[in-house]
Amino acid sequence: MSAVEDMGSPSEVAPAVICWKCREPCQGVVCPGCGALQPPPPQADLFAVLGLERRYHLDRKAIDSAWRAASRQTHPDRFAGAPAVERRMALQWTATLNQARRALRDPVSRAWYLATGTPRPPERGGPTLPPDFLEDIFDLRMMLVEDPDAVADRVRQLKADLDGQLDARFTAWEQAEASLDEVPALLSRLKYVDNLLQEL
Repeated sequence: MSAVEDMGSPSEVAPAVICWKCREPCQGVVCPGCGALQPPPPQADLFAVLGLERRYHLDRKAIDSAWRAASRQTHPDRFAGAPAVERRMALQWTATLNQARRALRDPVSRAWYLATGTPRPPERGGPTLPPDFLEDIFDLRMMLVEDPDAVADRVRQLKADLDGQLDARFTAWEQAEASLDEVPALLSRLKYVDNLLQEL
């Protein structure tokens, strides 16, 4: 994607469907005609279900606030006396909203999701990293025993540089000035650097 889309609120972004209960056209979490809870969309966009703009630079408080507002509409307690189908949908909504909150609160998983459509790196494969970067990581790991302080300084600088590149890339994307093609490679480098930081 090359431009930011304002996904709006859950009731605004849901595609028009036929209400399972009253068979009237319905667009939203709850049918405006009969008040029946509707099922979450299949393969729902994690930003859309929380009513958030599709962007990297999001405040955690805004994500939590959006999650609470969406959860109030679909919480299973609201449908405790409803038919079994609605109780099941409420549980499905809870799982969907919790997944969205969990993925979007973490900047790294949010970046993966925006760049690839999944909040995690691939288990196999992924971007091919430059040999010189991999050699630097290997050398730094070998130096840990001899001079851990120097390694710590170098690794922290590497992380700051990569964080800055990632921020700049998403800033440009949010202004419709760049694609996210380079983001998976940046995130893969960050993973190596973060692993090194954990060893310090």
